[in-house]
Amino acid sequence: MKRYIATVLPGLEQVLAHEIRAKLAGAHIEFTERGKVYFASGLPEEALMVLRTADNLYQWIHRFQVGLHKLHLAGIEQEISRLDLSWIKANRIGTTRFKVNASRVGKHTYSRFEAAEAAARGIGKRNSRFRPCETGMHEVEFRMDVQHDEAVLAVRLTDASYRFRGEERRFTQAALRPTVAHALVWLSDPQRSDVFIDPCCGSGTIMSERLTYPYLRVEGGDLSREAVASAAENIGHCERAKIHHWNARSLPIDAGCVDKIVTNLPFGKQIAANEDILELYLELFGEMKRVLKMDGSAICLTDAEAALQSAAERAELDCSKTMTLHLKGLHPALFVLRKQS
Repeated sequence: MKRYIATVLPGLEQVLAHEIRAKLAGAHIEFTERGKVYFASGLPEEALMVLRTADNLYQWIHRFQVGLHKLHLAGIEQEISRLDLSWIKANRIGTTRFKVNASRVGKHTYSRFEAAEAAARGIGKRNSRFRPCETGMHEVEFRMDVQHDEAVLAVRLTDASYRFRGEERRFTQAALRPTVAHALVWLSDPQRSDVFIDPCCGSGTIMSERLTYPYLRVEGGDLSREAVASAAENIGHCERAKIHHWNARSLPIDAGCVDKIVTNLPFGKQIAANEDILELYLELFGEMKRVLKMDGSAICLTDAEAALQSAAERAELDCSKTMTLHLKGLHPALFVLRKQS
């Protein structure tokens, strides 16, 4: 079995770990830390690409001890120079251009950039075909994470097209990253029999992720015509999937027919200065309650926790907070709403 590192938005580590166990037969979760899941798998590399909550995938190369001071940079270079990296694939025959990204946590007297430079010198010393280059010109990217007295070196297996789904997408203001949207969908436990809606769909990212699993019907809509146009372009033509221009406070959906609602609620800059967020949520939740089946559920993302909790209580919905995310300086949380029995 080979060892891998999957990076993920901080807060979603356990969601990704669950996806790995569910999708990769025989995979073993070794441990998790902030923004990373370390796992082992005997499957071929291409089989790992089914993971949709991960932002990037890396193959683990080596873990070793490091010192805290600048004089110990020579030790990083020497340790890495011992590694045979001839097995790493590249698109070119002959010289392979590479870069090293490094992170650092601890009371070191050297920077992460100095650690990356030391690692690069070590890679080039043992492996003559590797040549360091400027960012953007490389064919191979290494990652070295230094945590206190330990470092892990890995090689990147994915590029930006992996987390952005390899397609040209239109994103509206406050659009979710596809990997985060997938995490919300995964938490909803997608089933073939689902009638699924996103009442505040924006550019349709949550809907796009839900459409990767079997479904009975998927619908979404937004008050913004620009968002609806973007969503329609992003999703394209899918059987039993519809995009609407609607007001989520008055959904054109029959009562009691929806199994799952997953949505990124308006919050922060998405809320107009003169709009009362509590009243907005109360109206939205009233409609969610109306259209949900008795055993249905709604997963909502917002950083307006007080307003959400108050609106859920007034709408007589059971509410549970599941996890807090770290997203562009904000700390939105995921909440699950259900009808009270």
